[in-house]
Amino acid sequence: METNQTVDEQTINRQDTAENDAVRLLLELLEQQKAPSQNFMEVLQYVAGMQMQLNVMVNELQSLKEQLGKMQESQPEEKKHPLLEKLSHLQEKVTNLATHLSEIKDQLVDTAVQAVSAFKEKGREEMNKVLQKGLSGVKEALLGHRERLLGTLTSYEQTANQIDSIGDELKQIGNSAANVGRLLSGKGTKEVSGEEPGIAVTRAINAPVKKHIAKLKKQMDGIDRTIEKIDGISSSLSAGKNVEKDAEKNVEKDAEKNEEKGARVSVKEKLSQMRAKSQQQKAPEMPKAKSKEECL
Repeated sequence: METNQTVDEQTINRQDTAENDAVRLLLELLEQQKAPSQNFMEVLQYVAGMQMQLNVMVNELQSLKEQLGKMQESQPEEKKHPLLEKLSHLQEKVTNLATHLSEIKDQLVDTAVQAVSAFKEKGREEMNKVLQKGLSGVKEALLGHRERLLGTLTSYEQTANQIDSIGDELKQIGNSAANVGRLLSGKGTKEVSGEEPGIAVTRAINAPVKKHIAKLKKQMDGIDRTIEKIDGISSSLSAGKNVEKDAEKNVEKDAEKNEEKGARVSVKEKLSQMRAKSQQQKAPEMPKAKSKEECL
């Protein structure tokens, strides 16, 4: 069993190395044709970073659920607030977002692998075609992810508003904000006084939810910037292709002009030769001088 795991790990490592090599080679090829290679790397890094951030959010929601569950253990089933279910719903949405980003990251890496393979087999022009097609697919995936992100953000805001409005209902938990905070950090509770329990607990539970809302809003802004970077790569590839076409057209035009010029010179020379020959044939004979006798 251990041997199989080792083999699997070695296979994964080899695959990761090959993919990393493909990305590195693609960046070098893009630099050679003056394309914004850093844009591709930044897109890949940002997608991976968003995925990691979402995974952290999933873990934080799980911790919040566990602590809330402990606080509700002593409550009758009918008195338990549905907040736990709402947190589970958010956790599922965030998990789906992280999974989708993982797929987009794989799509980016596959695009790099295919583009490098196309370059080796058919050259730079084919590489650019493959790259543009792959980036177009990544852009569509990111636009779809943005819609999912917006839906999750809406659910978060609705949950946060509901938590703010149920402070009195949460009095049944019987803990102050300090105690909830201690529970969330894994510490025991202690008696405190001052703040109304319901409001305090609501604030403590809602803090991580509102923190997630801020992160999701930043991710939406980040997606917009990421799409702009993808457009920048595609535009540079199209511009490079147009430059090559224009250069070819200019070469063809110059050749045509040279041919026309040569033809005109040739015709001019022939006309000159014909005129000279004609003048030689039609040249009048000079009259002979009369003798003295003829004059007399």
